[in-house]
Amino acid sequence: MPPLYKRVLITGGHGFLGSYVANALHRSGEYDLVRIVDKSPKPTFFESVEISHEAIVGDLHDPFVLQSSLADIELVLHFAANMGGMGTIHPQNDFDIYTDNHMLTLALLRACIAAGVKGFFYASSACVYPEHLQQSTYNSDSDSDVSLKEEDAFACPQANAPPQPQGLYGLEKLNTELLLAQFKSPLDIRIARFHNVYGPGGTYMGGREKAPAALLRKAAALTLLSPSDRSVHPDLMHMELWGDGSQRRSFLYIDDAVDGILRLLRSDYTCPLNIGSDTSISIHDLCTRALECASIDPSAVEIKTIVDRPVGVGCRNSANTLVKATLHWAPTVSIEEGMRRTYTWIHSEIRQRLEALPEGAAPRVSFVQQLQSSEVIDLSSNTVSFAILLPITSRSKTAEPHQCLENLKKFAKSLIRTTRDDLVLGEPFNGGTTRFEIRIYLAVDHDDDYLLRNKPDDLLR
Repeated sequence: MPPLYKRVLITGGHGFLGSYVANALHRSGEYDLVRIVDKSPKPTFFESVEISHEAIVGDLHDPFVLQSSLADIELVLHFAANMGGMGTIHPQNDFDIYTDNHMLTLALLRACIAAGVKGFFYASSACVYPEHLQQSTYNSDSDSDVSLKEEDAFACPQANAPPQPQGLYGLEKLNTELLLAQFKSPLDIRIARFHNVYGPGGTYMGGREKAPAALLRKAAALTLLSPSDRSVHPDLMHMELWGDGSQRRSFLYIDDAVDGILRLLRSDYTCPLNIGSDTSISIHDLCTRALECASIDPSAVEIKTIVDRPVGVGCRNSANTLVKATLHWAPTVSIEEGMRRTYTWIHSEIRQRLEALPEGAAPRVSFVQQLQSSEVIDLSSNTVSFAILLPITSRSKTAEPHQCLENLKKFAKSLIRTTRDDLVLGEPFNGGTTRFEIRIYLAVDHDDDYLLRNKPDDLLR
C-alpha cells in the first residue's frame, strides 16, 4: 500500500535509526520530500549515500530551526533524543535526560499542530515497562524469559500504584505516549516501542553505546594486538563486562527495525506497539558471540566483571504476539548474523583509527586499552558552554552597509567549519564524552536601521 503522506520530516535523521529510515524512504521513490533535521551534519554510516532530499543542520530546541523544519511537512518521524546505553541512561543523568527529551518533544508537538502536520510517529522504548516485572532472570526449568506485552506498561506492583518504568528515561517515554494520546484527533499517531536496536552505524564508543556494539568493539580491539604485544602485555587479553553477565536482553537488528517501522507507518494501528526481538540472550553469552565474530577462542580470554557499573534490569524480552497479528511482522536476522555484520563495520572503523596513530607498539597498546573499557557519562558535569559577544554595525566609513551582512555570513561559515565536530560528536569517538554548546550574542546599535530591517539574527541562524 502506498504511503498516506508524501512530505516527511525525520528528526534525528542523521542518527543511527533515523538515518536508516530516511534512506529507506528516500530510496523507495514514493515520497515527494524526505527532509532531515539533525545537529550532526552527516550520518555515520551513509556517508557516501544521499539519504534525503533536504537536510537541515540545527538544534530543534531553537525555535527558528523548529519552524523552518516543519514548512510544508505532512508527517513527522520523531527519533531525536538524548539517549544511549546504560553508560548514559543511569540515575545520575535522569533529570538532564528527562528535561532535554520532554521539552524537545513538547515544543515539536506544539509546532506540528500549529503547522498543520497530519501524522506523527514517535520512537518510544522498552524502558517504559515496569522495573518490578524485569527483576527476575531466565527460568531454565521452564526455558522461558520475562516477555513484556504492550499492556504491561501499566502493570503496578500494588493496587492504585502509579506505573514504575525504568528510570526517568523510561518515564519520559511513557509520559510522551500519554501526551500523544491526547492529540489523536488532530494527529494520526504511530508509536513504536523499540527493544535494543543495533547494527552498523550505531554508536560504539564514548559511553552512549549499547551492549552489542560495546562488546564487539572490545573483541575487535584484541585483534589489533600483535603476538609480541600479547607476550609483553598478557593482561590485555580480557573482556570487560558490566555486572555478572547474567542479565538477559533481546536485541533487534537494524534492518528488521526499519521493516517494522515501514509496516507500522502503512497500518492503521494507533496504539503503542513492540518492535523488538522475542529471542533473548545473556550478556555473558553475547560476549562469547562477540569473540567468535573476531575469530577469538573465548577460552583464551579472561572475562572481567565490574559490579559497580549501571546494569539496568535483570531480564527483558519482547512479547511479539500483538505485532505479529497487527503488522504480520517478525524479525528475520538472527543475533549471530546481526553481530557478524556489525562486527565487520566496527572492525573497519577501528582499523582506520589505528592507521592514523603513530607507528610503534606503545600507541597501539594504549589504543587497545582505551577500546577495552566502557565509559559512564555524567551529562551535568560534562557540558561546556562557550559564549560569543559579536558587535556588528552597518556604519563603516570604508564599506557599503550590505558588507557587514556578507562578513557575518563568512563568520557563520567559519564557526560551523571549525567547531561542528566538537559540537556534534564530542571527544574522543562518535559517542562523545563531553558536550559542547555555543551561545552567540549579537550587539546592534538601537538606531542602526539597516541591520534592524535586514534581521542579522535570521541570517546568522
